[in-house]
Amino acid sequence: MKHTEFDTVDRKSIDLIPQSCGEVTVGCSDVAGIVQAVIDSSEKLRAEHNALQGTVTQLESDQQKVSEASDEARLLSERAIERLGQGTTLIQSSLGQISGLLELVETLTTHVTGFAAAMEQVRRCSQDIDQIAETTNILALNATIEAMRAGDAGRTFAVVANEVKNLAGDTRRATEEISQTIDTLGGEAELVISQIENGAEASRSAKTSVAQIEETIGGVAELVEEVDRQNDQIARSTGTISDHVHRVQDVLASFDSAAIENEGKLQKAHNRIESLEITASEMFDSIVKGGLSPRDSALVDQAQTFAKQVSEIAEKAIAEGTLTQEALFDTDYKEIAGSNPKRFRTSLSDWADAHWRPVFDKVVAKGGPIKMCSSADMNGFLPTHISDRCRQPTGDLAHDTKYCRNGRILLEGVDISAKRSTDAYMMAVYRQEGDGLQYLVVRNVYVPLYINGRRWGDFELAYTL
Repeated sequence: MKHTEFDTVDRKSIDLIPQSCGEVTVGCSDVAGIVQAVIDSSEKLRAEHNALQGTVTQLESDQQKVSEASDEARLLSERAIERLGQGTTLIQSSLGQISGLLELVETLTTHVTGFAAAMEQVRRCSQDIDQIAETTNILALNATIEAMRAGDAGRTFAVVANEVKNLAGDTRRATEEISQTIDTLGGEAELVISQIENGAEASRSAKTSVAQIEETIGGVAELVEEVDRQNDQIARSTGTISDHVHRVQDVLASFDSAAIENEGKLQKAHNRIESLEITASEMFDSIVKGGLSPRDSALVDQAQTFAKQVSEIAEKAIAEGTLTQEALFDTDYKEIAGSNPKRFRTSLSDWADAHWRPVFDKVVAKGGPIKMCSSADMNGFLPTHISDRCRQPTGDLAHDTKYCRNGRILLEGVDISAKRSTDAYMMAVYRQEGDGLQYLVVRNVYVPLYINGRRWGDFELAYTL
């Protein structure tokens, strides 16, 4: 093979090395992103699991309270049944006595009614006696008249007639007293009979109430017994629930243990992949620094030129007094309320928007392979960005993640490696954050920014070939 042909083949192979390293880095980034998503999902699931475990614990506590309440209810129902039995015996005994009194009232009503009839009969007899006395008095009067006509012969008869007359008078007076007494007794008897009849009517109503009381007591007893049976069923059900709750807790504990173990393994895998990603980026960095990728080297030259412009603008502002050293290196990051993703501001933010942002816009406007540029301090804080990535937030997470990048703090993976590096520049291939769901794979040049001899952070130029 001719030497020129070898050089051509060798050059093609060398050109493929940065591409292969980039593909490895991108692959590692993709896998790292997937693993991180799984870790985040696992953490979310574990958080939900913890919440579920708390719910189950609360359920067990509630179930224990139900069980205790059920036991207490069973004891109360048993006591109620016992006391109800005792009360039922006493009530039934009392109801029996009441029934006897009611029957006595009815018997008394019958006797009083008979007494009233007898009184009426006595009244009639008294009237008959009075009538006889009246007749006797008339006869005695006639006998007296006849005796007077007879003279001395009828004198004895006249005496007898007079005595008969007196006896008839006494009889009439006696019958009058009897009539008065009977009338008085009759009035009182009528009053008593009226009251007894009312009592008899009340006794009949009382008998109905007594029957209802007996029926109600029987119903209450049956209800209490049914409550006791239901409490027994509740007790058995709560026992079953308790067994199920313990089983669920065992399953949750097993799940929690497995989830923690899996998260540990995933975290190790994620760390190894990030390490591999950094290693691939270091290989890519070494290849570019070794001059084996002229196209990447050309972009490095441009990045260093742009970084120098950014530094010179800051140094000039400090010299003119429009920017202070303290404002430039301000790390008092004040969170912007309500921002999501979180964004911050420092005393450098306004100046950076006015003086660095126009430079970034001009760099990106060149187009071609250049896709993005920005500057981040040693903590990953971006005081400003290109205008297209400094839009007003809308509250939509995807929009704000992609278009509201000024004020973000981004420091992870190769960013940390770049901050630790003291080389003139550092190369990396990574997934540039888009809307939080989609990413753009880019090559990136980190150029250290030194302002008045002090390192502020890095100028970054992202591009694709």
